[in-house]
Amino acid sequence: MSSGSEQTRPSDRAALGVGEIPVLVLNWNGFADTVECIDALLKSTGVEFRVVLVDNGSAGDDFGRLQQRYGHDSRIEVRANASNLGFARGMNKLFRELLAMGSERPGYVALLNNDATPEPEWLGALASAAAESGAGALASRMLRRDDESRLDNAGHMFMNTGEVLPRGAGHRPSEFSEPADVAGACGGACLLSLDMLDDIGIFDEFFDTGYEDAELGIRAMLAGYRQVYVPAAVVHHRIGASIDKIRDRQYAIRLQVNINYTYLKLMPMAVMAWNAPWLLARTLAMLLVPLLTLRWRLLSVQWAALVQTLRVGRQAWCERGKFDRRRLSALEVVRRQHFFARVYWGYFKRFVWRGERTIFER
Repeated sequence: MSSGSEQTRPSDRAALGVGEIPVLVLNWNGFADTVECIDALLKSTGVEFRVVLVDNGSAGDDFGRLQQRYGHDSRIEVRANASNLGFARGMNKLFRELLAMGSERPGYVALLNNDATPEPEWLGALASAAAESGAGALASRMLRRDDESRLDNAGHMFMNTGEVLPRGAGHRPSEFSEPADVAGACGGACLLSLDMLDDIGIFDEFFDTGYEDAELGIRAMLAGYRQVYVPAAVVHHRIGASIDKIRDRQYAIRLQVNINYTYLKLMPMAVMAWNAPWLLARTLAMLLVPLLTLRWRLLSVQWAALVQTLRVGRQAWCERGKFDRRRLSALEVVRRQHFFARVYWGYFKRFVWRGERTIFER
């Protein structure tokens, strides 16, 4: 494949239709959310599917209760992990099983957070878009459950300051009503090609507190896979229902480290050199603005993240040598980046001018 091009040709399976889709759902101490999610998923229309519902080491008897509720349904397989593997490791365990099926494996696999409630057309819309486009990843239209006049996510975008951000977060859904090519899909509600995962690898288990889907999206982009936002695939997301269970200062630090690790691991050197001024400006701003505005928690998180990034930098550098699927030219990567000014101006108005707390301070 020539540099700068995308893999848009459907696999043989996709060309004939995506077939039965396994939908992977992890539960961790979230029985009520999971029941709402699964009950909505079972109303899906226009597509064949089966559900693999895994209790990820819940403290109580979630597994027994889920087994009692859904064990009789032939469309649902209820399992239990002995301990909480987290999202990346929990999903990877299932990915490996699917990939080991060889020629019998499905063309695509769906991921759905237990705190996300899909519309009946959600999975069918993703499947139709996959069959039409042959995309490696398909992102959903995720609405905020607490305010459905606002978007949570419309796929990912890649910034020239290094981070991967949710498109449309906080915007009105009508502003993102058209399909679009994106830089990745939120793992909370997406469809992934198993051929793509076989090619570029599954989730990096370095990530234990999120961002694994962002890193996977960057890998897919660099490998030349098309990733598509499907506005007809609607889910209602109860933001933070899962993450709030583990959110603390260390989580905030790790989130920033994850961003830095991904960039060091994956970005071509030419792109890193091109973006160096913006990365330096961003780093200085993240250290100076909290100091000038007396946001001590934010300042401590950013300093700690910088120190931890230096510690994991060697690991990231070693891992970058293992990823040999960079098919996109550096120029094309730069072209796909979003310039930071508009997004960061919005951050300034929210977090400095209006004094709202950032995700690193919650």
